[in-house]
Amino acid sequence: MKVLIIFGSESDKEVYNKIIDGLKQNNIEYDLKVASAHRTPEQIPIILQDKYSLVIAGAGLAAALPGVVAAHTILPVIGVPVGANYSGLDALLSIMQMPPGVPVLTVGVNKTEVVSQAAANILKEYSNVRLVGDEKEPITKKAIDKAKKILDKFKVDYLVDLNPDAQAVNIVFSYFDEPLEKKDELTIYVPLLPEKEKDNVLSAIDLFKHSAHGLWVGLGRGENAAISAVQILNLNGKYDEDLKNYKEEMRKKVLEGNK
Repeated sequence: MKVLIIFGSESDKEVYNKIIDGLKQNNIEYDLKVASAHRTPEQIPIILQDKYSLVIAGAGLAAALPGVVAAHTILPVIGVPVGANYSGLDALLSIMQMPPGVPVLTVGVNKTEVVSQAAANILKEYSNVRLVGDEKEPITKKAIDKAKKILDKFKVDYLVDLNPDAQAVNIVFSYFDEPLEKKDELTIYVPLLPEKEKDNVLSAIDLFKHSAHGLWVGLGRGENAAISAVQILNLNGKYDEDLKNYKEEMRKKVLEGNK
């Protein structure tokens, strides 16, 4: 299995070189490409034509590259925000806050060690998903239901529980009441906000602080976590056609807005 590393600029080499070192330590084969979502957008689908199992895409500032890559592939995509202005908060949110149906698994700003470990975990074999959260809590239940709907659509086996499973792709629905415990198993975090807490700038800063480890999707995006889980389970190609059909469904839905 081979991983594609794609970054927006050669100026990001301090970040992607550390990722390369981590992949080498895990004996993971890789290709490195530099392409810009804004300056060389035509290169991205061409680069993705080669056979890969996972994409690691990084950028700073507006950081559109990981999302554009995700739009062109059914592979799981790890997004790496590169710190520049605002301590990288702009890049973090640009990568993490993807629309429904087009997920990017985002790490914290410049968290290269998380990328390497996550890549090693993703390339293992899994057969099911664990949804970790309390369904009795309304906001958590809403996000879990979004994930269930996707997993049912793709006929993926899953279990809802309060504890993760080392043998599964774990989706953890998390508030920020306390520091998150670092987990060794493959974990996708779905951030949640309590009803009493407003969705504002301070919430984004809280997210920035908590994203030091693990893989993240956007606020309440249970569906994006579930799609990423399906992509991870698809390393053997089992869900290829289903994932392609899902992308086509989303494309047609957007185009209907022009009628």
